[in-house]
Amino acid sequence: MNDQSHPLEGEDHSSDDSDPVGDSGKSRNCDRKLLYQELDSLVTLIREEASNSWKLKRLLNQLVTKMKNSGLIWKDKVPYYEDALQEQWEFFYSNLCESRTGTQYDRDRGNVITWFNYYLKRRLQNWAVRVDRENSRRDDRQLVLEDGTAIDRIESLPAEDDSHTVECIQLFEQVKDWIETNPDGILNEYIRGRKDLTCQVILRSRASGKDFTTIATEFCCAYPTIYSFYRKKCRPHLQQFREDSGY
Repeated sequence: MNDQSHPLEGEDHSSDDSDPVGDSGKSRNCDRKLLYQELDSLVTLIREEASNSWKLKRLLNQLVTKMKNSGLIWKDKVPYYEDALQEQWEFFYSNLCESRTGTQYDRDRGNVITWFNYYLKRRLQNWAVRVDRENSRRDDRQLVLEDGTAIDRIESLPAEDDSHTVECIQLFEQVKDWIETNPDGILNEYIRGRKDLTCQVILRSRASGKDFTTIATEFCCAYPTIYSFYRKKCRPHLQQFREDSGY
């Protein structure tokens, strides 16, 4: 997905495009306007405290909580919604204050929920294309015999050498053992001000299948901080270990 596009103004509703008329509608409009002002104020504070990790974490948590509790984040019933939503939160953390993986949030073009929903909808569209492509690929693999029996084309092929699969499994086990034993102590490097967040801790979490959003939440650390440390410190150590192991 190309994340360089800009969201359009006026796309700040989660499921309905208009508020009820009358006093109730006016009250709801006022509440929403107040919410947008609060969110905008938090964004301002977050950008001012970018160098203070503790305050940044606290302000980010406040912003995300208000957004989630607003009821305005776009909802969808498709089975891949949670996956797309998780991807969007990662994009949100990376590009709220600066352009890391896409276009930075521009408050002059709309409120932060408008921006969030715009990219969330695009991710859902990409997921739909991905699922359709996978379904088509699965259909292409089906071979129907004269009696109507469907068999998998791949399963009907002669078995190939599985040495590559075995190598991957062996590497994964070696990596896990290396992370746990930390024989040369290089995984003791930690995020500044967070001695509990070492390379070993982050790599162990990644090896167990946790994504960066989950890790950031568990350790109450900003997503950009976690990901930047992983990219600059953890990943080079991991790559070096793979090379030293002959992979």
